[in-house]
Amino acid sequence: MELPTKIQEQIDIYDEQIEVTFSKKEYRKIIDIELKKWDILPDKKETWDESFHIAKSLVDEYLRINNISSAKEWSEILFNCDLERIDDGEREFVAGRANFESKEFSIASKYFKIADEKSEGYAFEDEDPKYLDFHKNPEKYK
Repeated sequence: MELPTKIQEQIDIYDEQIEVTFSKKEYRKIIDIELKKWDILPDKKETWDESFHIAKSLVDEYLRINNISSAKEWSEILFNCDLERIDDGEREFVAGRANFESKEFSIASKYFKIADEKSEGYAFEDEDPKYLDFHKNPEKYK
């Protein structure tokens, strides 16, 4: 579902700020901006298309700064975001990453398996190779 114009314009401004902030590797500031974006989403926040992008970005940035508990929290929120979106396993892959980084390998393995099936093998492309290695060789991580 598309956002009202005024809110989308503010989201666009925030996205420009994120680009600049990312180039400076100021990941905590990106989190702050993404949380501002989340806050301006009208209620029921998860119904908006943008909710998926915000939640996924928050998982990415929390993992980048090693705040695993917040990454896991947002990976769970992601499962409720933009449910009209094509289900290609991306939610499960993100949750798999968060659980892998928290060393909850059995949960991560389940999510990666679902992501691999739903994506028909594409979930691991362009991702850190350690996730594919874990998926193929989970016994190495026990």
